[in-house]
Amino acid sequence: MQKAYLLITGFFLTILCPAAAQTVNIPPDPEKWDTLGGQPVKESYLGKECLLLQKGVIIFKDSELRDGIIETDISFPQQRGFPGIVFRMVDRANSEYFYVRPHQSGNPDATQYTPVFNGNAGWQLYHGEGFSKAIAFKFDQWHHLKIDIHGLQAEIYLDDLQTPLIRVAELLNGWKTGKFGFVSEGLPLRIANVQYTVKQGSAPASIPVPANGTGGVVTQWQVSNVANRKMFEQLPQLTSGTKKKFTWSTQTSEASGTINLSRFVKLSDTTNAVVAKLTIESSKEQMKELSFGFSDFVTVYLNDKALYSGSDNFMSRDYRFLGTIGYFDKLFLPLKKGLNELWFVVSENFGGWGVKAKFEDMDGIVLK
Repeated sequence: MQKAYLLITGFFLTILCPAAAQTVNIPPDPEKWDTLGGQPVKESYLGKECLLLQKGVIIFKDSELRDGIIETDISFPQQRGFPGIVFRMVDRANSEYFYVRPHQSGNPDATQYTPVFNGNAGWQLYHGEGFSKAIAFKFDQWHHLKIDIHGLQAEIYLDDLQTPLIRVAELLNGWKTGKFGFVSEGLPLRIANVQYTVKQGSAPASIPVPANGTGGVVTQWQVSNVANRKMFEQLPQLTSGTKKKFTWSTQTSEASGTINLSRFVKLSDTTNAVVAKLTIESSKEQMKELSFGFSDFVTVYLNDKALYSGSDNFMSRDYRFLGTIGYFDKLFLPLKKGLNELWFVVSENFGGWGVKAKFEDMDGIVLK
């Protein structure tokens, strides 16, 4: 009787409990990878069988991973480049991306997590805690990389497998299934001992975005269709003809207050500007202080009149300025009583297309 009970119990446990996650080891075989702009070569390096990727991207053919762990050994030389790993890759233009900057070894921007939307990696919008971290690299030696992906979070380990180098608080492409692969991006990258473990995770709760105007932060924008930046050159006053060329959709920022415009439009040489618009209802005629940040270029119009034009492009301030976004600029808006229309015409070069804004206070104003 006891034996029968144990058999029945075991049967139900088998049904009710999911199979234990299994780790899959991927041999260094070029045939197992799809290639984008480069062809990996199998070789032996510092005691490990590996793939050498001189340029381009390789994507593992046979995996679809949403929650799980990816581990590998990587080696790269001491030269300028951005080698790394893409994961939850929905297509060529949309993924999560972690990479290293060997030429910034020991600096705060030595490593980087960024989402990629519509082919534009937004690293200028994502910096500091949860996105980048200092580390000293070992060049032409092996580093061990591990990424633990679960829900909307990830822990990224480099060599030290006890303490994450970066804790990603929100994977910004969302809880999506996708492929993973490796990017050489400017230098030779060697890849060895690739393995992954797929885990069954439950749907995560979304990261809450504060209500529009909370603490003065703008979290809801009217976003236009894409346009050519040249349309606004030498344009001190918006005309009805110019304004008629735009249509609008209501879009919400990320929890940080940054809105990544690459989520909504695709960058090209001729489609490189988007308008992010606010309507401000003021109870009286007043000056209102507004701090803002943008990437890469902006012209600001209030009630059709140009107030400001600026550049936060890569290296536009000095040779180490990355073009990162923040509340670095400030305007004093001369608001009229009633409705006021504020336009941020934001154009992009590369590295992040976005804007953020924060009022000093919300006294006497309402965001529409």
